[in-house]
Amino acid sequence: MKVPKKEKRNFFAFIWHAFWLALANTFAERNTVLPGLIIFVGGSQTEVGILTAITVGVPIFSQLAFAGYLSQKVFKKNFLIFGVYLRVGAFLGIVWTLNQAEVISPVAIITLVFVWMLIFSVSGAFAGVSYSDILGKSITGNTRKRFFVTRQFLSSIGVLISAVVAREFLKGFEYPSNYIIMFAFAATLLFIASFGFLALKELPTKLFRSESNFLQVVKAIPNVLKADIRFRNFILLNNLIQLPLTLIPFIIVLASDNFGISKEIIGNFLLFQISGMILSNLLWSKVVNKKAFIGIVKVLVGIEIFLLLTSLITAEYGNIYIFYFIFFIIGSSMSAFKISTEGMFLEISTDENRALYQGISGSLNITVAFFPLVSGLLIKYLGFAPIFIGSSLLVSMSYFLTPKIKCGNN
Repeated sequence: MKVPKKEKRNFFAFIWHAFWLALANTFAERNTVLPGLIIFVGGSQTEVGILTAITVGVPIFSQLAFAGYLSQKVFKKNFLIFGVYLRVGAFLGIVWTLNQAEVISPVAIITLVFVWMLIFSVSGAFAGVSYSDILGKSITGNTRKRFFVTRQFLSSIGVLISAVVAREFLKGFEYPSNYIIMFAFAATLLFIASFGFLALKELPTKLFRSESNFLQVVKAIPNVLKADIRFRNFILLNNLIQLPLTLIPFIIVLASDNFGISKEIIGNFLLFQISGMILSNLLWSKVVNKKAFIGIVKVLVGIEIFLLLTSLITAEYGNIYIFYFIFFIIGSSMSAFKISTEGMFLEISTDENRALYQGISGSLNITVAFFPLVSGLLIKYLGFAPIFIGSSLLVSMSYFLTPKIKCGNN
């Protein structure tokens, strides 16, 4: 079937954004670079937990706040671009903060990093609702499956390129110069990524809902969940399979506590993680064609349980080099999560309800919002084993939800 010209244009516009975004994100990667920054400044697992709660939890609630407003907009391109520019500003804010490292205290630096990442997370949620809506309208059918695998593959290539560069920055410069350079690169590359959105030819959204503010959207949630069982099961599944991913920053803390880490090791973790993202796409492209997006989720559940338990065993009986393999597995799980959940969401939502569903879905990721912060506190008093083992048991439950989410050809 011939792909319409406008859909081809939007396909490449989104791919352009994805590639440059991948380059940018590596220099401010939330699972390695940002926790590493907090540790080097003098923070502990508590501060890492707060940072993870900001980067993971804040977007969840922000999406609900913006969903009602954005669902009433026929066109969302300008809101998307505005959100991206705010994120560029947040990265530049971190650059400014680190430039003041000699005259302000470590506590002040950590606090300001929290503030800038709060702005980054809120603006990202604002952009994310618009992104999902425009993407769902712009790329459909079998082209959608090809897009997600292609996007993930090219993004992984971009991340690999920037990971090699980021690793050299971490090794070749001392703190804070290395992080100043990295966040400056992140801001510049994210700005370049926005050019793809400027090229988008957005289709209008058909409006049929009356919820236009936060309270109206909140009141609509019970009826939406009651009416759409697939969406309800998707939210529960999404909560469970994200739990191990929110623990990734604590795996760095686990490695640091047992073996010690340096800026070179942080760079190596990042490089192995990216390698796992790239190579796993060869597997995910085959799985999505045969078993649809839900097939990837089934494999992902096993991978997440494996990486959590292996991390504990390695900390007790292994060495730092085994953690390189663990971060390779982490990379493959991140790739699987990205492809599967976004693909499933687009298939169970429609052009008319997608912005609203995005907000509701985000707001109901309650466990993901609070889990990093709670985990940071519990690990301090109970240790890593109870949290990692408990998360493994919880994520295993998600496997039984997969038959209840019908999308694609599963």
